[in-house]
Amino acid sequence: MRHDRRQLLRAIGVGSSSVFVAGCSALTGDSDADGDDGTRSGNESGTETGDDEDENESESEGEGEGEEAEDVEFSATTVITMEAGGTDIWNAADQGHFYYETVSGDFDVSVEVMSLENTNPHAKAGIMARESIDTDAKNVMIRKRPAYGTSPQWRPETRADTTSTTSEDGAELSAVEGGDLAEAPWQRLERTDGTLRAYGSADGEDWTLLAEIPPSVLDLSDEVLLGLAATSHDQLNPTTAKFRNLEGLEPGTNEDISEPVEPGSVSISESAIVSTLEPADVAASSARLRAEVEALGNVDEVDVRFQYREVTEDEWLETESETVSDTGELELEVSGLTGRRYYQFRAVADDGENEVATVNDLFATPSGSGGSSEEDAGPESNSRFDPDDGFSELAPWLDDDTPIVTVSEPTREALATATGVDGPRVVAFETSGTIDLGAEDLNVRNDECWIAGQTAPSPGITLIRGGLWLYGNDCVVQHVRVRPGDAGQGTGWQPDAIEMADDTENNIVDHCTGTWSVDENINVGYDTTDCTISNCLVAEPLNDATHEKGPHGYNSIVGDGATNVSLMGNVWALGTDRNPRLKSGTETVVVNNFVHHFGDGMWADPDTSHSIVGNVFEDAQTEQPHVVMKDGSGATVYAEDNVGDGDNQIVDDAISLVDSPPLWPEALEPMAAGEVRGHNLENAGARPADRTAHDERIVDHVRNGGGGVIDSQDDVGGYPDLEENTRELDEPERGLRAWLRERALAVETSE
Repeated sequence: MRHDRRQLLRAIGVGSSSVFVAGCSALTGDSDADGDDGTRSGNESGTETGDDEDENESESEGEGEGEEAEDVEFSATTVITMEAGGTDIWNAADQGHFYYETVSGDFDVSVEVMSLENTNPHAKAGIMARESIDTDAKNVMIRKRPAYGTSPQWRPETRADTTSTTSEDGAELSAVEGGDLAEAPWQRLERTDGTLRAYGSADGEDWTLLAEIPPSVLDLSDEVLLGLAATSHDQLNPTTAKFRNLEGLEPGTNEDISEPVEPGSVSISESAIVSTLEPADVAASSARLRAEVEALGNVDEVDVRFQYREVTEDEWLETESETVSDTGELELEVSGLTGRRYYQFRAVADDGENEVATVNDLFATPSGSGGSSEEDAGPESNSRFDPDDGFSELAPWLDDDTPIVTVSEPTREALATATGVDGPRVVAFETSGTIDLGAEDLNVRNDECWIAGQTAPSPGITLIRGGLWLYGNDCVVQHVRVRPGDAGQGTGWQPDAIEMADDTENNIVDHCTGTWSVDENINVGYDTTDCTISNCLVAEPLNDATHEKGPHGYNSIVGDGATNVSLMGNVWALGTDRNPRLKSGTETVVVNNFVHHFGDGMWADPDTSHSIVGNVFEDAQTEQPHVVMKDGSGATVYAEDNVGDGDNQIVDDAISLVDSPPLWPEALEPMAAGEVRGHNLENAGARPADRTAHDERIVDHVRNGGGGVIDSQDDVGGYPDLEENTRELDEPERGLRAWLRERALAVETSE
């Protein structure tokens, strides 16, 4: 599936003349009180968002003691600005600011979180429903945090700890992978018959369910306080949150939750409405950025300018401002751009008192080549197996205008930014080094991504303390090492090194190294199709580490229902099992792989169909067959030219042998099994002509019969710390595919 490289931006507003401002009164409550005596744990009087001199307090049971405000008519041009302090809205007690009304029964409220000042990566802002203003009250909140996406959190009982869809205790309720939704400034909270549903959206029109929370998990009372909340996660520095497009709610009371050092406040203003449009006349080095002023609000004119930057850069460049006194379109030219790159851009509107930027949008510059040039596909791999010799097609989306996204420093943030672009992209490296994933997997969620580790200067790129997951389709990963290890974690930490996620298609992992996994090293997910693992070094899975099932030194699986899977030219070594395991319903070709020092070899699970040709099994630690079916029946295998050592039978008698391959890629030509050992040890893994010490050690162990099963990365010297060398990319104007393959060949052979 091809993507439009230019996306339209959502409209957001710029604050204009103030309608009213409210602050919180002095706080008298005890911030450490737990409410057992029936008193409120927070401040004793909320503040009206109308006339500050009106001291009448509401006495409604369960509402809190805030003051009622004059009616405000909220529209698409109304901006709500909240100043909020507080340590956090989390754990068993909250501290922040709340702008709310009391509602009963079902509700459905939505809002756009325009901006949130980054006082702390865990500062948060969003819709909240809670039973009272008490600091420890049951509640649910949809939160936007500066360093994360949009996700729901909730306190299931009074005084209980809060959990979320990104926490272990709440993850099972998440309706999205990973628990949060990136690029979702719009929030929606709905209650129907006691069930709460949280949604996120990029545009306020297409909603994604984040979680459904039934009364059995969180049973809020019929009457709740429903509104907007924020916390700075920093006692000394309040944050500023701006909201717009509030629907389904008419809040009139605002007050602090608990007792922040800095009291909070709410102000309401009307706004101009400005949105960005698709850029025009985009060339390799220039473009015309466009915006539309849809409304001026309560001012006569606003100044509009654009900010833009290459997606991996930190600092924004700016155009001059243009003063606009009427609605309509405007455009400003930018120059000095780099060809074949993605750029973020946004419009900034300034009314003299406030300025607000639109949500970041994206455009791509062409290469300047004048069109696609695919006549030269470049050299083939130094290995006998090219990455597209299997069922997968190597990046059919790639052409000479496909943007390159550069990684110039070896950090998780830089790599996540590059891989996270929503559009066809080549991730290229201007640096070598070790990238610490921080005990968390890195997920590639968007299609059409080629992670080109061959572009890095020596000694290349190694990821540690986490795994790499491909959730997108049509992705390629080459010449990258991934070593999760135990990462100092406890039981339940069980990462894979590289995983093609379930239900994906046409993904390729070629010439990569996967070691020190806790679950498995390199896997093909469930119900995938047309996926390839080729020329990889898959070794030293941690055996007795942090897996919840205990010893688990396993190398690879192909998940249930995966079809047209190609496993070619790999080395599986120094593990106890799954070399690989071909699970129920799978259809694979397993050709010319080398399996060394293993307990169980290959599994052919029931109801599977495989072509297993020219594989070599060496140093088996068991007397069972090298290709085994342990339970059930119905595995069908075509087996030819497979070689084992000792007296071990090659194929289990429980497996049905057939006379011809049940599946076979058209381009695949196997070599004789006698060539496999030497060929694979020379070619397998990331950058075989530029191996790091750990890869050299593993290959030496396999070649000379050393090494064995390990329980921790510390058993073999611990995590690497690679040199951080840098160089500028030298990609050509034409022939991007050929350039990538030339770079690959350069790290595959020393000639």
